[in-house]
Amino acid sequence: MKERSILKQKSVIKKTFLIITVFLFMLSFAGCGGQNSKNYKETSSKNIKQLSEREKIEDFKYMYKILKENYPFFEVNKRLNNIDWLSKKDKYIQRVKGSENDDEFYHALESILKELNNGHTDMVDKSLYLYMRDVYEPLGKITEPWTKELKKEKVVSRYLGNKDKEFSSTKNEAGQYIEPNNIKTAIIEEGSVGYLHIKSFNTFNIEGDMKIIKHFLQSIKNYKVLIIDIRGNDGGDSRYWSDNLVPMLISKPIKNTEICAYRGGKFSEDFIKAMNEYNHETLIPIKNIENEGLKNMPLELKKDFKCYSKNEKIINPKDSINFKGKIYLLVDIEVYSSAEKFATFAKSTGFATLIGEKTGGDGIGSDPLVCALPNSGYVFRFSCDMGLTSDGTCNEEFKTEPDFITPSMIDQNLLNDKCVKKVLELEKIKR
Repeated sequence: MKERSILKQKSVIKKTFLIITVFLFMLSFAGCGGQNSKNYKETSSKNIKQLSEREKIEDFKYMYKILKENYPFFEVNKRLNNIDWLSKKDKYIQRVKGSENDDEFYHALESILKELNNGHTDMVDKSLYLYMRDVYEPLGKITEPWTKELKKEKVVSRYLGNKDKEFSSTKNEAGQYIEPNNIKTAIIEEGSVGYLHIKSFNTFNIEGDMKIIKHFLQSIKNYKVLIIDIRGNDGGDSRYWSDNLVPMLISKPIKNTEICAYRGGKFSEDFIKAMNEYNHETLIPIKNIENEGLKNMPLELKKDFKCYSKNEKIINPKDSINFKGKIYLLVDIEVYSSAEKFATFAKSTGFATLIGEKTGGDGIGSDPLVCALPNSGYVFRFSCDMGLTSDGTCNEEFKTEPDFITPSMIDQNLLNDKCVKKVLELEKIKR
């Protein structure tokens, strides 16, 4: 579909920095943006012995098997993009055979994964590997399945080379990962309409951003309208909004229910166990999903999936300004991952009225799994769960539809911005 293709094109442009995850389980921590850090400048350490054609084919077949048994969106990809990925195995092998060196092999695999059309499923380059190492290693046992893959000997050699084989965090300060100028605030109508734009839900921005946001919200707590603009926000840490922003605004608890379904392949078992232990959830046999009343669930759930988990999250007020006005959330196709999760939350709970264009999807679920290829030591990541809204709608397939569809291009002059103008129109505010 054109919409997904645009998302992927925009994703490639932003590949110089990944706000992936500080273990987002249910996209609750640092999160995964739709961007994925690939600038294709460096895929491995220098002076690595080049792979043979046999080794490359073995690696691809290993990747294919892992995905066949664990990846949740094959049928979604067929419906949205008319791509039967699993049926193209032989064509993909020919693509791998056509690679003349390791670097070309890496790019061949990346092109193959791109045909899955999922922003959380791709190859891991050196910069992303270093970032994940710095994020996962300090967290110890809780991230052990991820770290185990990243610490494999061939992986360390591939990404770090012989000069730096110690797998340990090298970054002593989180400051290097902070997104600059992440917050923009404005008064659109004095005493009536406030505006807050959040460029990213970057986990490393939370502490500093919340000081700015709290001060701003205090200044507009008696306003009639608050506009929260997350256009262009492709993820980060769901705690940014669930543990901080939303609690500042609400006066009573809000409950939201989400379901994650798993294919249940052997490779994903330890990852899923870690996720559910962290969330204090249990896995439920897929046959029981009929008892959930999910009228819109995909047909393949009963056929291709083994189990599911149910996440019932309650957000309570904290440091609340007790905002009594109307909240509008501005969204677009770049809203992805934990930003998408915010959009689904806002719509399903009635926290905000959504204005703009359909979002990017894949916001309900867990951190992408990472998998090391046995010969090359290259790592790829992939979504492992299908996130469903409270009525069973697959979030990756249907994304989030705004309450009011409006051209979503951001205009630096907010009074000319079509989404902002729509808010003023709905509130009968003339400018």
